[in-house]
Amino acid sequence: MLRSDTNAIIFAILSGAFILFNLGYAEERREGKIPKLNCKECHACESPALEEPCLKACPRLFQARSSKEHGEKEAPNSVLLDQLVNEYGAVHFDHRNHAKMTTMNGGCGTCHHYSPEGHILPCNECHKSGETDGTNLRQPSLKGAYHRQCLSCHREWSHDTECRICHLPIKGANLGEAESDKTDIIGRPHPRITIPGIKVYYTPYEKGPIVTFYHENHIELFGLRCVDCHKQESCSHCHDLQKQATTHKSQEEIHAICSGCHKNSSCGTCHDTVQKPAFTHAATGWPLNVYHQRLECRACHPTGKRISKLSRDCIACHEGWNLATFKHAVTRLQLDEIHSGIDCADCHLNREYEKKAQCGGCHDDNRTPKSNPPGSYLDIKR
Repeated sequence: MLRSDTNAIIFAILSGAFILFNLGYAEERREGKIPKLNCKECHACESPALEEPCLKACPRLFQARSSKEHGEKEAPNSVLLDQLVNEYGAVHFDHRNHAKMTTMNGGCGTCHHYSPEGHILPCNECHKSGETDGTNLRQPSLKGAYHRQCLSCHREWSHDTECRICHLPIKGANLGEAESDKTDIIGRPHPRITIPGIKVYYTPYEKGPIVTFYHENHIELFGLRCVDCHKQESCSHCHDLQKQATTHKSQEEIHAICSGCHKNSSCGTCHDTVQKPAFTHAATGWPLNVYHQRLECRACHPTGKRISKLSRDCIACHEGWNLATFKHAVTRLQLDEIHSGIDCADCHLNREYEKKAQCGGCHDDNRTPKSNPPGSYLDIKR
């Protein structure tokens, strides 16, 4: 009887403590004081709401399927991948150093995405060599599994996914076309991605809430590659198995993408109260003539460097020309008989060809080359 009363008292005390704890926690939740949680771990904005949670991309699901007991110390130094010994030399995979790298990210689960308690399963336990019907892309063949894991990271470092990076052909081996494997997606060239023409973003910046991004111009006109902006992204960035909610990036992350080229630009360069028109070279103060309009930006602006202002002096680009052989018609202006016989410096003062020609040296009627052409303008197709 005494034991029963004691148990009842203990149960009542524990129940009361549990209720009080949860009431207090519920009160904190109502006041927005969830303890020991950093909102920015999951939310990109300062004040997430039910209507606009602004969730960040969730980590891979491997965490729910991987044991946390494994560490890089138990990793073998090297793994020999020799499934293609008749065609290629064995691939010596530096397992230990790769395991050390994963300590900065997701641990062993970065590659071993299914590791229950106990011994880590080898890849070929689930991924069979050459055994796939191509219909289950979530469980690729061994070749597909290797390529997805390796190339997901290596393509971001070197942007090179050639076989020779890992596989050295055996001398005399007959290297025919590789067998098609639908699960070996990332080991093959990605299908051409349709480039978006224009994207309009609505931001919380009150002075300029609208950002107009001409995506196609950045590729076709400015010569940027996808990887110049899309860095540290893997397949899961576009091919997310969850697809549960729209994810967001913080303002710092968004600006970091563009700062490589626009580090010194003012907010008004991108932000406005209306949609901005597309870039034209005339906005720089240098409208292009019919010949320069045909050129790509990289024909004048060096590849691999930030596009910046260039000298307008013709000889900065056009070296080696001389007055004796120069044909003025290439400027679209065919000089008449009188003007073709005078010196260039009579119209182009001090031979500063980047500046507009002047007529005042010979004429005192305020004429200009546009109002009174010294010849005829040619109709040149653009």
